[in-house]
Amino acid sequence: MFFGGRKQVSGDKLLAKYAATVEQMLSKVGVDPVEARLNTVEGFGWNFRRGSAVIEVYVSQQGNRGFFQVLAPIVHIPPSNLLPLYRHLLELNLQLTNASIGVYLDVVYVFNERPLEGLDPVEADNIIKLVAGYADELDNQIADEFGARLYSQV
Repeated sequence: MFFGGRKQVSGDKLLAKYAATVEQMLSKVGVDPVEARLNTVEGFGWNFRRGSAVIEVYVSQQGNRGFFQVLAPIVHIPPSNLLPLYRHLLELNLQLTNASIGVYLDVVYVFNERPLEGLDPVEADNIIKLVAGYADELDNQIADEFGARLYSQV
């Protein structure tokens, strides 16, 4: 799993086309895409909030393949109760549809990543809404149950 932008091929119109589609979708859900834009070194990125969760969306490229990635850092791993927390995360992971839970450094993420090829606006919109919904639902639940600190409260 790779977080952040991937190498963008200079002048890649296809990548820019997908980025424009993401910006249109963000506008439809009430997010100002210009305000939400991330200053990425490579590719395109945006972030916004859904309830207490931070949502990040990336359109990027690695080699000859483009990728669409939606991720939400939800909580920091607490210093204790790790085994029950990890078990709970694995159980949750099995219940999610079109999203996964993962840990990177000391942060728990809800995410989805897929190749750009064949991605249509309806699917992209569904992925963003699913990840954002799961993140907003799970962040407080996990924080309360396991004494984790919400990522959004850094």
